[in-house]
Amino acid sequence: MRAGFGRERLAEIFEKIGGRLKKQTAVFLLGGGAMCFRDQKNATKDLDLVFSSAKSYHEFVRALRELGFKEPPRLERAYEKMEAASIWQDESGFRFDLFVKTVCNALSMSKGMRKRSELLGEFGRLEVRIVSNEDVILFKSVTERPGDADDIAAIARRARIDWRTVLNECIRQSRKRAWYGALCNKLEELKARHGIDIPIRRELERLYKQWLVKKAYENHLKKGLSKKQALAELKKRGFTEKELSQL
Repeated sequence: MRAGFGRERLAEIFEKIGGRLKKQTAVFLLGGGAMCFRDQKNATKDLDLVFSSAKSYHEFVRALRELGFKEPPRLERAYEKMEAASIWQDESGFRFDLFVKTVCNALSMSKGMRKRSELLGEFGRLEVRIVSNEDVILFKSVTERPGDADDIAAIARRARIDWRTVLNECIRQSRKRAWYGALCNKLEELKARHGIDIPIRRELERLYKQWLVKKAYENHLKKGLSKKQALAELKKRGFTEKELSQL
């Protein structure tokens, strides 16, 4: 088991990296690290950082190498599935999960997310911005690491969350690949484990089911069924007239 690290240790690491950087580098902090700096969590085992460009990412990695960080030979399955640009760890077990533009091959740092972020601090040549509570929740909804639902519960209990912002960002990010199911499942887990019923849950379920109907309809058409035949098949599967009328 790797040890957890509190905000003082995190700030110390940022200072060391900032002192090694040759160029001004900006990064977005999310996950448990963001929670630590907001006193929503006492410690975290890793820091999730997102870079806006490959150039800033490579400059950061160069500094990590100089400080003795190495890529671990093996990773837990949940971390392998995150599809980070790279993961770095030092001898004490302190770990960085680094992403460029997109996190877990899923959500990207959108214009709205960047605007909602706030400056955590400048550590030498390193500028660290912390993403909003709403976006920390959304990012945690697409990962499968143990404790993500517990972290969301901690945020929901200690901060005033604009759940409409969470939903709207999910809708925007679902234009290329739908994330309704992932967020919906995480909120269901939140309700089951912590008794927290989020106000957008039912609307999210509706959007998820609407997406499922659309995908099922498109799949039937691809198989060569006529529109009438496809609708008939969906009725057999239990979809209602109201749900089918939106196709």
